[in-house]
Amino acid sequence: MSRSYLFIPGDVPRMLQTLDVFEADAIIIDFEDAVSLHQKDEARVLTHTFLSYYNFIKPEIYIRINSHLDYDLFKKDLETIKGLNIKGIVLPKTSTEALYQIEHLYDELSINFPIIGLIETPHAFFELENIARHSLIEGLLLGAEDLTRALSINRTLQGDEILFARTQVILAAKSFNKFAIDTPFTDVHDSKGLAIDTQKSAQLGFDGKASIHPNHVSIINDILSPTQALIDESKRIVHQSETLNSIRFSLDGKMIDKPVIERAKNILDKAKRYNKL
Repeated sequence: MSRSYLFIPGDVPRMLQTLDVFEADAIIIDFEDAVSLHQKDEARVLTHTFLSYYNFIKPEIYIRINSHLDYDLFKKDLETIKGLNIKGIVLPKTSTEALYQIEHLYDELSINFPIIGLIETPHAFFELENIARHSLIEGLLLGAEDLTRALSINRTLQGDEILFARTQVILAAKSFNKFAIDTPFTDVHDSKGLAIDTQKSAQLGFDGKASIHPNHVSIINDILSPTQALIDESKRIVHQSETLNSIRFSLDGKMIDKPVIERAKNILDKAKRYNKL
């Protein structure tokens, strides 16, 4: 599970060569929207050559392949990534049909990468439960640009038009113990707007947020990390629970029970993961 997922185009050598300096927890090398049709082959060759030579523990590496609706590109992408040391793939236009097709190709190619399902079509919301419960799915990523385009509505800074979509993705992911990743904030020059949008992501319950520009990464990482005050409070809660050997007690006039203790432990786990503890 990561805080920041930075998309970079797979056909730009300088971006690939510097992917470990962007401070993102995860990098998504893009074979789809960021790469024009005549550059698809070049993206595959460059990425395969680069990742065959370099192995990364951090950041985690994902590859966004082309959609199953472009089957030839879809299959070529999967053939390209076979044998690479990557964390998983990002599957565009995720649906039960897309998962059926990818299972078939996984069997044919003897690969088994975990999948982040990109939820970006109206139809996907009618299949969210089946998508989220699928064994290959490790997380769900909201794709608000394609979704709002399909709905013929405009994106706004407030994001009211995608609130329902956001909550549905979170509820589906958390119902099956998968992680939820919020859609990118697309104005690369509006740091204040990004901070507001990321605060909303955190308040709604997203575990991470995608980004399309390296300048967004530090803001996302900061906001989606536990604050020092929250870490200190969580330490006290866990310590008191262990000292009293109890899952029900009072602390600073507040009643503490099992869900609060579990949340405190999760916060401390996150703090350790992000080197905040």
